[in-house]
Amino acid sequence: MPLFKTAISAEVSDKGGHTFKVCACEYFDGVIYFVGCFFGHDIKQKTVFVFSSTFKNNKLAFCSKNIDFGSMPKNISFTHEDVIDYRKKWSMISDCIAGEEAIKAGKEKYLPSPSADTNTEYAKNRFNSYIQRSVFYNVIGRTLSSLVGQVFSKDSEIDLPTDLDRYKGNIDGAGTSIEQQAKATLSVIMSKGHCGLLSDFPATSGESTTRQDIETMRIRPRVMLVMPEDIINWRVTVIGGESVLSLIVLQESTITEDDGYEFKTEPRWREMRLIATDETEANFAVQVTVWRKLEKAINGEEFEIVEGFPVTLMDYAGRPLDRIPFEFVGSTNNEPQIDKPPLLDLANLNIAHYHNSADYEEGVFVSGQDQLVLVGLTQEWTDKNFKGGLKLGARNAIPLGKDMDAKLLHTDPNNIASEAMKHKEDQMKSIGAKLIEPTATKGTATEAIIEESSETSILSSAAKNVSLAYRKALYNASRFVSDVDPLTIIYQLNSDFAAAMATPQERAQILAEWQGGLITFVEARTQLRKIGVATEDDEVAKAQMEDIIFPVEPVN
Repeated sequence: MPLFKTAISAEVSDKGGHTFKVCACEYFDGVIYFVGCFFGHDIKQKTVFVFSSTFKNNKLAFCSKNIDFGSMPKNISFTHEDVIDYRKKWSMISDCIAGEEAIKAGKEKYLPSPSADTNTEYAKNRFNSYIQRSVFYNVIGRTLSSLVGQVFSKDSEIDLPTDLDRYKGNIDGAGTSIEQQAKATLSVIMSKGHCGLLSDFPATSGESTTRQDIETMRIRPRVMLVMPEDIINWRVTVIGGESVLSLIVLQESTITEDDGYEFKTEPRWREMRLIATDETEANFAVQVTVWRKLEKAINGEEFEIVEGFPVTLMDYAGRPLDRIPFEFVGSTNNEPQIDKPPLLDLANLNIAHYHNSADYEEGVFVSGQDQLVLVGLTQEWTDKNFKGGLKLGARNAIPLGKDMDAKLLHTDPNNIASEAMKHKEDQMKSIGAKLIEPTATKGTATEAIIEESSETSILSSAAKNVSLAYRKALYNASRFVSDVDPLTIIYQLNSDFAAAMATPQERAQILAEWQGGLITFVEARTQLRKIGVATEDDEVAKAQMEDIIFPVEPVN
């Protein structure tokens, strides 16, 4: 099946001898669909026909005349329903992580107005004061930093083939090291549960890019972190019993005008589609098309293909890539389906805590504003003594007559909001701890560590998912450079951080079990190394310990 490019019209005949004028065609899930009208009819009054795959051979024979057609999606900006559902949640989590300034800027989005009528000037001023006095306690931001810090408290295991060694210090072409980008990736999936890694290669003028091109033109593939909000659509197709990513659409932003100081951008949509390259559909290629929106629709079409596209992705030897070089990364697994953000529950609690904080600060403000009450005043007395108003303060007297009195009234403090805040703080601590706690039931402290129950914790799973995604993304990038055995790509984030929470009593228990002969020296050292206590190689440590216990006598 050929690669398609847009054509204005062409004549096609079916088996019955009917002639049609084809105006467009679309390739979808291995079947060619034609949209057209009867030949000779006014194209404005076209009748739509959809030819099934039984007509495919006729189309292929027709295409031998080098008349090709292109995939023409009606709406390239179509967004997957799961992305639409999660966008508000991702926005809330991002604002929580950004902190108080972002939360307060959201106004009614995160804090309901205390006034029933919000349209009056008084209500607006009161609401602004209500927001200004409130305090957002950024638990989610501190928790995320702590979680990511635990994973990267130890160096990652990394060993790359020579052709990929440059990625250690610059993985995206902008000077970002693989560790820095992996840290950002882990932060995204721990906060939002979903993102992607795109292995991209700069476009060149030739049909393919060879090793010589890389060396002489100083161009190189790169691995880009794609945020979940920018992954707007995807499709998965079963090929040979394997579920394969057959379509991915990414929303991008491109600079269209730049005078050296001010610049303007416009949205673009990058479509990567897996298409069959022969009639048997046994071989595939990746076609990349970049779209932009027209200022005014033409014949009902709102989008057009950017000049220079579509292009077919080729490896370093000029062979078409048979898989889309994009890897999903998730908190639960690396499937296209969006995982629940691990920090979503914590973010919801953080916002609820913010509500209580606003009510508490409002109560403190009201309670601190004592009200002056004058008792027994007559209208005659008031008109005579308070013509210019009533002035309060240490240097101002309040003239009062017989049976008159002045009192200050104040409201009793209300601790309900304060208690609610403390309750939510305890809940947030519990949720944060569960992100790194194992789900398995623990026995003794030593048994829990040796069994490596951290395998089932959310943070441990996320670290393993990031590691796997980077190994695959690096392999995807390597295909633009040389033939690399994927098994030679080693990249693994630390996932033994749960053991580092061991208390002094638990560490003492490890030593006691070693001294009692229940575990070997190597087993004890392994657990102490996970905790971060032991750093030396076991043999070196053993030799040093023997020198201390049995010092070598100097030779005379």
